[in-house]
Amino acid sequence: MRKAVESHDWAWQVAADTYRLKLFCQLTGRTTPKGASVSDDELNEAISQSFTQMSDARFREMIELSTDASLEAYDRVVSAATKLSRSRRPN
Repeated sequence: MRKAVESHDWAWQVAADTYRLKLFCQLTGRTTPKGASVSDDELNEAISQSFTQMSDARFREMIELSTDASLEAYDRVVSAATKLSRSRRPN
């Protein structure tokens, strides 16, 4: 049971990191981030700058795309963890 909880926690962390990276890249126009993660300060700055550079509709679209990417990442991690768990279980 503990492994299941840990894998779900890990999946949520991957999803959160994916969301932050996707949103940051979209707000800054970068196709790839400069690092493996985005700091709070970097994300806050990108969000602040976006308010003067884009419409509300475009910002909402970026939020939706980032949310979709994070949910997809979560699903992939959970699916992979479930498959791995099943493969290790004795028949």
